[in-house]
Amino acid sequence: MSSPPYRTTAEQSASVVHGDDTFLRSLLDTSEEVIYFKDLQSRFVRVSLGCARLHRRTQAEMVGISDHDLFSEVHALAARADELRIIETGVPMLNHEERESWFDRPDTWVASSKFPWRDAEGQVIGTFGISRDVTRRVQVEQEVKEMAAATTAANAELRRVEAQLRAVLNSSTDAIAKYDGDLRYQYINPAGEHSRGATLADLIGRTDRETGMAESSLQVWEPALRRVLETGEPDDVEFAVSSGTEGEETWFHTTVSPDRDASGAIVGVLTSVRDITDIKRAEQALAHQAMHDSVTGLANRYLLMDRLEQAVVRMARYPSRLALFFVDLDHFKSVNDTYGHEVGDHVLIEFARRLEHVARREDTVARLGGDEFVVLCDRVMTDHDVAEIGNRVVRALAEPFVEGPVSVRLSASVGAVVTDDPQARASDLLRSADTAMYRAKQDGRNRFQVFDPQSADHRDGGATLESELRQALADGEFRLVYQPLLSLSNQRVLGFEALIRWHHPSRGVLTPKDFLDVAEERGLIGLVGDWVLDTACAQLARWTVDRDPGARPLSMAVNIAGAQLREPGFAQRCAVVVAAHGLVPGQLCLEITERDLVQDGPDVREALEALAELGVQLAVDDFGTTYTSLARLPQFPVSIVKLESIGQDVRDRGVAAAVIAMAHGLGMSVVGEGIETVDQLTELVELACDEGQGFLLGRPLATRDVSRLLSADAAASRADDASRHLGRR
Repeated sequence: MSSPPYRTTAEQSASVVHGDDTFLRSLLDTSEEVIYFKDLQSRFVRVSLGCARLHRRTQAEMVGISDHDLFSEVHALAARADELRIIETGVPMLNHEERESWFDRPDTWVASSKFPWRDAEGQVIGTFGISRDVTRRVQVEQEVKEMAAATTAANAELRRVEAQLRAVLNSSTDAIAKYDGDLRYQYINPAGEHSRGATLADLIGRTDRETGMAESSLQVWEPALRRVLETGEPDDVEFAVSSGTEGEETWFHTTVSPDRDASGAIVGVLTSVRDITDIKRAEQALAHQAMHDSVTGLANRYLLMDRLEQAVVRMARYPSRLALFFVDLDHFKSVNDTYGHEVGDHVLIEFARRLEHVARREDTVARLGGDEFVVLCDRVMTDHDVAEIGNRVVRALAEPFVEGPVSVRLSASVGAVVTDDPQARASDLLRSADTAMYRAKQDGRNRFQVFDPQSADHRDGGATLESELRQALADGEFRLVYQPLLSLSNQRVLGFEALIRWHHPSRGVLTPKDFLDVAEERGLIGLVGDWVLDTACAQLARWTVDRDPGARPLSMAVNIAGAQLREPGFAQRCAVVVAAHGLVPGQLCLEITERDLVQDGPDVREALEALAELGVQLAVDDFGTTYTSLARLPQFPVSIVKLESIGQDVRDRGVAAAVIAMAHGLGMSVVGEGIETVDQLTELVELACDEGQGFLLGRPLATRDVSRLLSADAAASRADDASRHLGRR
């Protein structure tokens, strides 16, 4: 009899399955090993007790389900792929480590062997396999690898940090030194050697006193080091050292820290000294800028009001009189319109110098803004002195201004208020001087007028203008002109700013500075502002109807005063106007001055938040006076910053760059105002300013001129689109 053919272990096992079912059932029902048989569709046919327990089911419950019912989809698909390969090739997979991904528990690792399952005729009818959990071993191996990698990385990091520390110490411009407990040098870096004018070899083991440090510096330096040794608390020290023949000061900032050993005991002191002279000078420059006008260098409104309040307080201790002169240049707007703002600025600077020449050394000369100046004269003796100063101002400003071929002859209207009342309010004094100035303008300009509280003219001057304003509203004497707002990236028209003009029947065309202050003082700003808002939105709606539907919607900017924001229901009125004219809220931009924004209270904040929620754009106008106010901007829902005109001074460019960068960092866009020269435009484009306005880009236009501008802009836009289309072909 011939011997039976040789059969593999897998084939023998398959024979057992079909040949001795009792043995197999006994084996599977008692084994804690993970053993399973699957059909050709990878469904479980039989499993061991250990396999069923692993899956938290009974053996009967396992029959008919697949890996898709037990594991994650990724793992189930991978297992199915292995089993199909075994079924197709008949080649088993031996001791394969794989990661099992579960639905209901952390992943595990198993060492798995899988075989083809054959029937009695040798046909493959499925697969069977056995696996054992090796999770702990794999985890230990991974932990060992991770520990080895971490150790290697830590050593590499330590070497890198040491190299970096050496590089930092060697390249640092700060003077870094290490002292022992007796304040003797143990180390000093190259910058420290340069600062001390001595090498480490010269300094090591010696104290600062022994190396010849100046006594004035030692009086600050040694106590600071000893204080850290005694308390263990780090400290910061600032001190100045006089240098040069003119007594210039060099400022230093020092960080002093305790040096501790491995046990934490203080064994010395570490110092890092930095030259902060440039920072100190910049702080002084910023402090000066915050209180001075950027064009003329005179005191600004904030500094003037502070000095005026101090002068009033002094009168309580030292009885005297003060005089406040309010100076307004007559017809100054014509200078800007005719020659541009650059010449206008030069005129303002020259007139500022003339005022300083007229004033006494102890007087304060300030610019409030525009062409308005104030001279505060403390301790004025007689009415004759007041008249003499006022008339000198009028005469000085009447002298022609000449620069190259340009000759400008202007005059000034000057009003003054005199008081010896220590209870007087600074704001009331400024208002009274303004009233006297206004009376001087009404009397023909180029003259001086003293405020008289008993004078009917001074009492009723505001009432007269109030009456005229009311009549102007009734008679339709107000007009709007529109200054274009352009994108600086492509010179396309984005929108307009509405500017009010009063066509006065006897005084001609008046600008806002001629009447809006009185309108606000007399409670008419709301009526005038509502007219501007409604008229501007109505005009924007007409332009929108005529505009190509595919073009970007135009915007309309309207200036508003703090008093308007304080009016109850202002945001609701804006919503009604926008809806009535069929506009999108985002097409309306409300501009509030920097001063109103940062000085008004919670009622203004609430109004701004309501407007922002409505979707109206909010802009802060005339920005750039101080850096400090920019820090307050995140407190308000402002999305646009309108930057004051950049002058010739390098500092102006620095301020503009800082404002643009900080505004962009806050997610705001920036509009450059007063662009009159190509150099200004180029500067703003290089500083990444978003949008711009100014005579170079477009003067304020009447409605008919705006229509022509929009037609030309639309034609240019179509030409650009056609050019881009051809370029893509």
